[in-house]
Amino acid sequence: MMNRRIGLKARLRLTVLVGLRRGQRMLPFSRLRALDRDQWMALAAYRGLVHQAFDLRPLAPRVSAALWDEGAFHPSTGCRPFFSPARRELEDSSHHYGHDIQIKRYAGLPLIGVPLPWLLEHGLKVSRTASFESPRGWSRGYLCMGPRRASWLRERFGAPAEAIGPWIAYARPLLEAAAIRELRQQLGPTLLVVLAHSWDRVERRMDRGACIDAVARQAEVGGYRSVIWLRHWKDPQLDGLPPSWIVACNGHRSNPWFLDALRTLLELSDGLVSNAFGTHLGYGVALEKRLHWLPVQAEQDLSHLSGAKLEEEATEWAERERLSAELTARLALPDPAAVTAAVRDLLTPYWGFDSVRSEAELRRLLLVRP
Repeated sequence: MMNRRIGLKARLRLTVLVGLRRGQRMLPFSRLRALDRDQWMALAAYRGLVHQAFDLRPLAPRVSAALWDEGAFHPSTGCRPFFSPARRELEDSSHHYGHDIQIKRYAGLPLIGVPLPWLLEHGLKVSRTASFESPRGWSRGYLCMGPRRASWLRERFGAPAEAIGPWIAYARPLLEAAAIRELRQQLGPTLLVVLAHSWDRVERRMDRGACIDAVARQAEVGGYRSVIWLRHWKDPQLDGLPPSWIVACNGHRSNPWFLDALRTLLELSDGLVSNAFGTHLGYGVALEKRLHWLPVQAEQDLSHLSGAKLEEEATEWAERERLSAELTARLALPDPAAVTAAVRDLLTPYWGFDSVRSEAELRRLLLVRP
């Protein structure tokens, strides 16, 4: 069931559902409104998962990596690459990490309604030839984070592409401000750990013991009293962590409140340490966290890829390695103010810190039809 592809019947249902959401008269198909009820149930079910995880005391924010599909949770293992059971938007990947939910909520639009006329790029790409989704006939164009990526998309596809800044800007903490203040007082200065992780057919590995030792040193040197280690849902179980460290997990990418969970962790933290030039780096900078580079090399295994995709990912990895070296050099500058300015200058083209839209601006953008 979890590995099925969308067949003719499902595509027909989705077409009719789009019509229903647009207010078209389709009385013989009114029972398909049940599909929307399923999606509302999914939002509520995932909300329950994240609420329970972040409401535990002492803090243990481990969201399950299960997926909600057809009225129940199922294991995420064994799914085809990038599988998403959500049916809120016309493109599956627009559901990853809850990007569609974040921006519709921020813009004051119904969380489930007429599908957005944009393809939502759900992550970071730092090389010109790297790709997510190809243009669709129904889409106006692309929404992405930074102006450099937007420029590459316009150049490559001749389609509109809008930079709207880091996705984390549109997320909301899962905890009230008072609860976050109370936890911050309990935790003291806190370091959030986000390391390189595998994804679908790309494997990334590193010396976990060396990572633990390096994080411990960084926590001591940086004056951090608490450590939160964010475990990716595909990571192996963690062994050997100091018992006082907090292990977190934001669940599977299909969790629509994934970014809310990540924003909560960032707001509980004072610093972010990583060995990966990934989306989280810009999120930390956007929320004005101290940034640290972990000197433990991650290795990437592309043996499950072939042809053009292998070449594309190898090029992307090489560019990330180059940017990682540049970031490390800038973080080593002696003046803290110079570090902040230099890091922001390096990351802005990719994360678009100055491209974040107001509620009204985002609403106008999202309502534009092809």
